[in-house]
Amino acid sequence: MKILYIITKSNWGGAGRHVYDLATNMKEQGHEVKVALGGSGTLKTRLESAGIFTYSIADMGRDISVGKDAGSLRQIFSVIKSQKPDILHLHSPKAAGLGSLAGRLLGVKNIIMTVHGWTWNEDRPWYERLGIIFVSWLTGILCHRIIVISKHDHDQAMRLPGLERKIIFVPLGIRPSPLVSVDGAKQFMAKAINMDVADFNKKTIIGTIAELHRNKGLTFLIEAMAMIVTKFPSASCIIMGEGEERTRLQTLIREKGLEQQVFLLGYVEDAAQYLKAFSIFVLPSIKEGLPYTIIEAGAASLPVVATTVGGIPDIIHDMESGILVQPKDSRDLAHALMFTIEHPKESRGYGAHLKETITSVFSLQKMLESLSRIYSGN
Repeated sequence: MKILYIITKSNWGGAGRHVYDLATNMKEQGHEVKVALGGSGTLKTRLESAGIFTYSIADMGRDISVGKDAGSLRQIFSVIKSQKPDILHLHSPKAAGLGSLAGRLLGVKNIIMTVHGWTWNEDRPWYERLGIIFVSWLTGILCHRIIVISKHDHDQAMRLPGLERKIIFVPLGIRPSPLVSVDGAKQFMAKAINMDVADFNKKTIIGTIAELHRNKGLTFLIEAMAMIVTKFPSASCIIMGEGEERTRLQTLIREKGLEQQVFLLGYVEDAAQYLKAFSIFVLPSIKEGLPYTIIEAGAASLPVVATTVGGIPDIIHDMESGILVQPKDSRDLAHALMFTIEHPKESRGYGAHLKETITSVFSLQKMLESLSRIYSGN
């Protein structure tokens, strides 16, 4: 089959990695695969290194811009018209909206949208959320199949009129990244934050891998760290990732006097390989789909503290394979992290149980088999 994937951004986030996994594996199965994406980021580079042709749609981005969106629609229309794909698989709201419209106009027979967390769950005014619900519903009408990767998103999707028969639940699957040894990971982290390795080894490292975006709730993590260090002075927090919130987060770190406890590492290539440097993994998100990072942390047997948003409860059972807290609650987050520090035996048990879940449920092979059936119309 000829498969064309379209995704809004070319950064190496969860949706980007998902597209990479699908594109490379479908190519290995003998399909003709191409990818159209916004910008020229890491996803584009990695796809091309894997021998997959890409189309860069320079002006396509997450934010609404009538002029840029019209230009992106023309480019997407041109790509679909020239490629005549059997499967048009769309990822992220902007690409799904523009791609489904262009695909319908050009008569594509199999248009699929994967939802990586419904956008209306973001922290927005009610009228914006209402508009997003309408646009999401309209996009769903234009698509032939709607794939959701979490039970939370499935339950919400089933409330949209006329879409019930199109919705398919396909759990996310990954092939966990190879891990650097504990000593190697700690040496890398210590060097990255300009700390002596011996001093680093005395620290309790609370870590995360996240785009610096408001959806990730990182301001609440920094506020929680201000509480934690008063009781556990040896605690430090390392945030791996880059994004638009860097300046705001740096300002908050200075305001809280946490320059020696909280470190913004920036983008780290294949960041998950260094997970063994962390004592605890944390994800304080306000909005999520089904985050790769928690699955990777579980594969590394780390204890995880995360918020009860999106598909996170699909992965973590509270006080069994991790600790769940309410979003936007710095105090609740701080208490959960301090409990994890204070109870190392229970924490190791959480990590072990989470690894069992990841191994049994979130299989890349199972996900690919489900996708192949959907692509074949079954």
